Amino acid sequence: MRLFLAGFCLMFLFFSTGVSAKIVFSSIRDGVRGIYVMEDDGSNVELLTDTLNPSYPRWSPDGKQIAFQRQVNPRDALSYHIFLMNADGTNIRQLTVPQDADWDIQASFSPDGTSIVFCRYERIDNQNQKLSIRVMDLASGVIEQIAELGVSFPAWSPDGKKIVFSPAATFGKTGSNLWMMDADGHKPHELLPPLPKEPLIERSYPRWSPNGKQILYEQSETTFEVIDGVGRLIPQGYKYFIYDISRGTSRRLAFIPKNYRCAGLDWMDNGESVVLSTYQVKLKEPLKERWPAYNLYKYHIGTGKFIRLTEHPGGDYFPDWINDKVLSVSPEGKQPTHWGQLKLLLPAYRNAFKAVWRSVSVLLWIPAINTLF
Repeated sequence: MRLFLAGFCLMFLFFSTGVSAKIVFSSIRDGVRGIYVMEDDGSNVELLTDTLNPSYPRWSPDGKQIAFQRQVNPRDALSYHIFLMNADGTNIRQLTVPQDADWDIQASFSPDGTSIVFCRYERIDNQNQKLSIRVMDLASGVIEQIAELGVSFPAWSPDGKKIVFSPAATFGKTGSNLWMMDADGHKPHELLPPLPKEPLIERSYPRWSPNGKQILYEQSETTFEVIDGVGRLIPQGYKYFIYDISRGTSRRLAFIPKNYRCAGLDWMDNGESVVLSTYQVKLKEPLKERWPAYNLYKYHIGTGKFIRLTEHPGGDYFPDWINDKVLSVSPEGKQPTHWGQLKLLLPAYRNAFKAVWRSVSVLLWIPAINTLF
């Protein structure tokens, strides 16, 4: 009996420790925008918050908190500000406060988790806008303007020295290139070669690789036509690239079809894969839907395998992946145990356990248990 119980406990351990990394994302489900979290295989989807249209969630480096944006005035579509909550959706608190109808969006953590960088839009006399990029120290709440630029999707480098971003309207030029600057806002410069005038090219959603040596981004190519007196964008193709910083070159993720339009992306599997929000459009035809049903997909860089993670008619957007080594179990006073490290050992231990369990089950007259293997 003791042998059976020991075997059962071992089986429970090795077949129940499949804790995976997590993806947090924005979604529109049942007509309500919310922030959800799930395992990175698409399972166990859980709602964290759905108050006042929250979106654009970002993990803190330690996985304990999530920064996001949401409205503070349900009647003002430009009242978005930055909030912070625990990883389980509790303890929601507001970080930026409305001043002169400010609009604070797209927060991203510094690599040490002590600060966030975000975009600020200030309305002046309800006619003009002042655009800037700001940094908040989370301990003191002090906000500093580091550059007076209109930017989108700022992201801190893993070493904390640089910020990559996509400008809003690229400083009077056609399209939108990727830019980089020092973490203090100095030396902004185009990261990639200048853009042609046709087609209209927008490079956006830049994300640093975990080792800080590469930048993932999406490139959309469109043309503009006036149809029945209305200006319309005509999609020509959507491409996904990895930029190598040391070489100064980009390589395309060729197995993602050109008709897959993007609404946010990130690295996953420690740089081996990409998670992206996308949906299929008809190329060379005017875009029709404003918020179509984007869903999350995983693309393995080495094999080109492209699989769907979510399938929801409301749409899933702006995914952010976190390594399962951050999601650890560390009893107080004991050595931390990382699920990611444990999972790497499971296959070898599981094979050895199979042979032992078969012998045990034969001795205990439990041949049916072998079907588990």
